[in-house]
Amino acid sequence: MAPQDREEEQREQGFVVSDKRLFTKDGERRETEDRTAITNQPEAERTPPPQASATPPKPPPAPPPAERPAVAELPPQQEELTIDFSTYVVMLANTVMMLLGQVPDPATQQRYLDLPQAKHTIDILMMLRDKTRGNLTAEEAKLLEDVMPQLQMAYVSVSRQANA
Repeated sequence: MAPQDREEEQREQGFVVSDKRLFTKDGERRETEDRTAITNQPEAERTPPPQASATPPKPPPAPPPAERPAVAELPPQQEELTIDFSTYVVMLANTVMMLLGQVPDPATQQRYLDLPQAKHTIDILMMLRDKTRGNLTAEEAKLLEDVMPQLQMAYVSVSRQANA
């Protein structure tokens, strides 16, 4: 049976087996490709083969400034915040007061009680005090000395009220 007869039989059965390898058994490059499998496909299913290019495709150009989304800008008072140890201590102290229900949550304006998280935050402040001892300025050391007893007393007071 000739190879052409086999291909005709396979076409009648609904599929075609074709060798699409780029090289022959001898390792030489094939000069013509068998396109019978592509030509047997319906027009809607045909897709052109992907073309390899040496250079990657260029990204689309950036939209003009008028079409770019606006970047949210912080209010002027928030841009002036300093990032230092004292600010961090005050932030943690405010968080403890919020967790003890002494200060409303700034996002929801509601008060709530979370004693385990408040204790954890106080422990963080104590750890910072111990680890930074001797490395703080006089103002930073005074801030920690003033804030820690106030937070600890507030915690004891609130936890006694919660247990009563």
